[in-house]
Amino acid sequence: METIFIYLLKSSGLIAMFYLAYHFLLRKETFFDSNRWFLLLGLITSLLLPLYFIKKVVYVERPKVTVNDFVSYAEKSTTSFSEIPVVETFDWIQFIGFSYIIIVCAFGLKIIFNLVSLFLIIKNNQITKKEHFKLLNLNKNITPFSFFNYIAYNADLYSKEELQSILQHEKIHSQEKHSIDVLLIRLFCAVFWFNPFIWLYKKAILQNLEYIADNKATKHLEDKKDYQITLLKVVANQNCLSIANNFNQSLIKNRIVMLNKNHSNKKNSWKYAVVLPSLICFIFLFQVKVVAQDQFIELKDGTTTVSESKEVTEIDQKETGEIGLFQKSDLKSKEVSYVFDKISTDAELKNDAQTLKREHNIDLTFSKVKRNSKGEIIAIKISYDDNKGNKGTTEQIRDIPIRAIFFRAIISENGKNELGFYDNSEMRAEFKDKNTSDKIAFIENISDDALIYVDGERYTKEFLNELDPKGLEKIEVLKDLNSLKKYDAVGKKGVIVITTNWSTKPAVPKSDSPVIFTLENGNEIVVHNRANVKIPGYPIINFTENEPVFIIDGVQQKNSRLSLESIDVSKIKTIKLLNKNNEDPKNNDTYKFIVTTK
Repeated sequence: METIFIYLLKSSGLIAMFYLAYHFLLRKETFFDSNRWFLLLGLITSLLLPLYFIKKVVYVERPKVTVNDFVSYAEKSTTSFSEIPVVETFDWIQFIGFSYIIIVCAFGLKIIFNLVSLFLIIKNNQITKKEHFKLLNLNKNITPFSFFNYIAYNADLYSKEELQSILQHEKIHSQEKHSIDVLLIRLFCAVFWFNPFIWLYKKAILQNLEYIADNKATKHLEDKKDYQITLLKVVANQNCLSIANNFNQSLIKNRIVMLNKNHSNKKNSWKYAVVLPSLICFIFLFQVKVVAQDQFIELKDGTTTVSESKEVTEIDQKETGEIGLFQKSDLKSKEVSYVFDKISTDAELKNDAQTLKREHNIDLTFSKVKRNSKGEIIAIKISYDDNKGNKGTTEQIRDIPIRAIFFRAIISENGKNELGFYDNSEMRAEFKDKNTSDKIAFIENISDDALIYVDGERYTKEFLNELDPKGLEKIEVLKDLNSLKKYDAVGKKGVIVITTNWSTKPAVPKSDSPVIFTLENGNEIVVHNRANVKIPGYPIINFTENEPVFIIDGVQQKNSRLSLESIDVSKIKTIKLLNKNNEDPKNNDTYKFIVTTK
């Protein structure tokens, strides 16, 4: 929307410039035909010149960015922050845009209404063909007018000599296609209605057309004085169609003055060239687009060499020195990309959102942000809206830190943007060993609640993420019925079985050893096989994927058994059992297992 506003302002400035040149230099000259083409050229130039840009290339030398830069960036520590509120603000740009379009449509409808009225007059009246003109003798008190080769008048209102003058005048309008000028300026008035100069421009064009018709009509008439008297008589009739060439469109006084004025000296033609320096200044001030091209400096054998320059992305170093936004600029489009990962700070998120809004009118909002005790993001929702119909949302809710989220927007000058979330493997730190890299990629895509066994022992996704991928010798996804039965996973999509080459395995809670811990009220809780819990006064509670309802610090867990296996029992403060009605359970009730932590 901002691009359109800037275009309209530039065009409006050019319209004002051409009008002022005409008003102060050419208005009183008798170069009527030349003035017509000057004014038309002004409209066309104002329409097209803001679309033309001169490309200026600026070369910037900077070090080449390597994968190590991203690795060091990803290793930076962050602090915890609270959820970022989504602030709904009134979009003034959008409001002004809709208001502008509504008014343009209103003017457009008025033009259509006038055209329909004109065609109804033509359709409902008898037409007399004379030469290549079509004459309509109307039985209405209406001002004579012409529209292309149609000429309308009321013969009963004028004498034979007066009618001859009127017809000669309208024939000039018709022969020289003045109706094109009228339609064109009215369309410009509809689009640039906010520009006061366009209305003055319209008056100048219509008045100059009358000068042309008056000047050429009198050359075919015997008495110029009678023609002027006819002008005065027609003025008394004000019923006219604005879409057509009307006989008395211009001010009569000015028309009579121009009829009796001596022809301008041809030497005054230099005035037309005065507008050229202004156009050149406009181009160099507003139509030069600077495009950055990088020359990457690479170190080879201790010497500095400059590789072949190529148009690339500009690197924006933020105030903190972190590598952030990558922005590509060229003649047709601009690309901006962002990465949001587990260590993104609130300042970075807010700064990125403000930059996108300010520079490209793209709304980027963050909500439902949650962090773990290390300050890493474990849940986030990101939405975008470019205010041109492109919207999208992505969300991650995890027990472990989020995977990196990449956002890219290709801003096109034609107003058609391409934007969205995507996977960018190029911005991830890759291992040189492709086998190890593939293992990491596979582990990252494992579902958080998947059944995972490492060397026959049950692992959680969070614990698996802490393992050295180089030690993972074999990774299998078993889906056959026998394997699912073996791992008690019937009904699951599959079991992920990992075989390692470790000589000494990392410490992991033993599934066959009971865990005993004491609550703050003195109760000793026993967890058998990380899936069966015994609380004093209650029978053993067997944890499955869906039962019992497992609530930790007010948050209901998606997978009860996995959450129990993952929780650090040393941090449990209290445990409370309720049934579905929030009452003390009976033996046959479905339990709610409510935990608060220290």
